[in-house]
Amino acid sequence: MHHLVKRAPAIAVCAALLLPVAGNAQTAGPTVTGPWHYRSFACVDTTVSSVMPRLTSNDQRSFAKSEFVNYGVVVTFKSHLGMSPVFPTGFAAVTHYQGEATNAVMIAEHPGDRVQVCYLGPPTPDASCNPDTDSRGRKYRVYDYKQHASYDGINTEHDCGGA
Repeated sequence: MHHLVKRAPAIAVCAALLLPVAGNAQTAGPTVTGPWHYRSFACVDTTVSSVMPRLTSNDQRSFAKSEFVNYGVVVTFKSHLGMSPVFPTGFAAVTHYQGEATNAVMIAEHPGDRVQVCYLGPPTPDASCNPDTDSRGRKYRVYDYKQHASYDGINTEHDCGGA
């Protein structure tokens, strides 16, 4: 009994130091489930405009599931969030390559589905990227109300200043 009394304060101190870390890890970034209500991020409720494989031919209108699996997916939304005023005709979108964990959520979406789109920010300017002249690399987080699932990514297959 005497040894437990001496160790109890040390165990309590260790537990107290670990709990805040675990608590913060559960509430950080895109791991937060459900729609966001943070004032730090611009979010809009909108709808899906299109769901397409990342690679298509210009006049292609129907797609096989294998095209999404093999090439990745692009979801575009009826929102200019993150694009205006520099690119007033651009639309918010998320592009994923094949094999990404949340592709199934994106592939299951349909035009007209209700979603929340949050703008996470533009790409960082550097020698090859001027976000005022290159619309690529804008980051979004999307919550699908029907599927109760979220995903995030950039609006194009190549980042600002890329290929």
